[in-house]
Amino acid sequence: MPEIEIDPTTRIEGHHSTTLSVADGRVVRAESEMNMFRGIESIVLGRRPSDVPQVTQMVCGVCFTCHRQASILAIEDAARRAGVFGSVPETGRLLRDIMEGMFLLWNHAIHLFTLAGPDYSDAVADTGFARLDPVEGDGYRAALDQQRRLLQGFSEFGGRAPHPLTYAPGGVVSDPDPETIEEVTETMAALDEWLGPTGELEATIERARDRRGPTDRAPGLYDVCSVLVAAAEEGADGFGVGPGRFYANGMFYGTGDESLVLPPGIYRDGTLTRPTREELVEGITEDVSHAWYTEDSGGSPGDSPPPEPAPEKPDAYSWGKAPRFEGDSMETGPLARLVAAERDPGRLRESLGGGRRRSNTFNRLAARVQELLLVREYVLEWLDALDPSGETTASWNDEFSGRGVGFWGASRGALSHWVEVTDGEVTGYQLITPTTWNLGPRDADGEPSVFEAAAEGIPVPDVSAPIDVMRTIRSFDPCLGCGVHVHGGGESFETTIEPHAPGGE
Repeated sequence: MPEIEIDPTTRIEGHHSTTLSVADGRVVRAESEMNMFRGIESIVLGRRPSDVPQVTQMVCGVCFTCHRQASILAIEDAARRAGVFGSVPETGRLLRDIMEGMFLLWNHAIHLFTLAGPDYSDAVADTGFARLDPVEGDGYRAALDQQRRLLQGFSEFGGRAPHPLTYAPGGVVSDPDPETIEEVTETMAALDEWLGPTGELEATIERARDRRGPTDRAPGLYDVCSVLVAAAEEGADGFGVGPGRFYANGMFYGTGDESLVLPPGIYRDGTLTRPTREELVEGITEDVSHAWYTEDSGGSPGDSPPPEPAPEKPDAYSWGKAPRFEGDSMETGPLARLVAAERDPGRLRESLGGGRRRSNTFNRLAARVQELLLVREYVLEWLDALDPSGETTASWNDEFSGRGVGFWGASRGALSHWVEVTDGEVTGYQLITPTTWNLGPRDADGEPSVFEAAAEGIPVPDVSAPIDVMRTIRSFDPCLGCGVHVHGGGESFETTIEPHAPGGE
């Protein structure tokens, strides 16, 4: 039986490899291998709660805001349950939503044009879509410019990007004036103009099918539709089929009541449910039977200690754990969020992906396009509703004891941070990332992760070029920085930090 080792499997982000066993021209087994240890949970122990978000956002230079947000939500949840905190002021909450929305738009553009899009470009796959060609394509270069503008606009509220400074327990420690709000609104207006009207989605799909090129009204829409048309022509609706179980935490509070704009949900066995916080806390566990961690590193994330490495562990093949909800593997990401929200803008998944709840490589790409279009409209709405005179933060005090969980939606899927605070000091911390949900290893029962299951059955006519397996891996938008971190064994390291300018301190 031929065996294929793919290392690395991702563009830019790295640290992931896959071992495929192939028989009769098809994948019969896949092992998803995360190749670095994550130790961020241990780093935050002993710190004040308000210090923790500054550390946890450095889990990754791509997924920075969502980790800061989930960390803050966990700390606020713990303080609220301890009876020492109430709620974030509406303006502060809205500012967080705007920044989270801009971050998600930036991240989806990276995925569609840099991480996954090249698989459907003319340079890589002879699709006729030269605008998607890495570095040289006009669409690729325009998307890079929009990404740059988005981060500049984000920095007006966040202070910097990556790793913003203004998110804090209790709200946002900035008070943007009308001029700053106008500058950010202009940034979003430029993105809106680049994408073009959502109502032209169907016509733009047809235009991309005919390779007619973009109109002046919607060049960005044409390019993301080109990704979808190429994926459909490559048969992406028929490979990368997952188990059809979805999990979304939900995200964005918006301008309405306490319900989330994109609601949480669990979809399995043909039924969509809305889990409560308590049901999620009770239902989520992490299996470490095939991960290089000690056995007590698994179980309920609220009760288990930070992960302890066991690099010589038999039968282990990954630094990623295997999260489960009530024993089931669950797919998470934009597709899961839109399934939970019961949304299928333009009926893209229904008409081109085999069904709006169908788990496959095409629908993961389509959901990212759909969410890009939805969220840009939300952010514009929230900017219009932002009151520059409104309160942005509530009073905060670290002196409490309690447990909390921050459930949030990152661009890649369901994210949760779990914290325990004792007398104003963090004594327990865990985080579960979307990539461990999607690309973790098998569990104790031998059940594969979502990606491992999705890879099984994919045709591999040429073992030297398993391109549809690669397309499937990338459709999950893996971010291994969030999943794992460097493990140095017994070695020690020394870093010297120089001032940013002469005479600086």
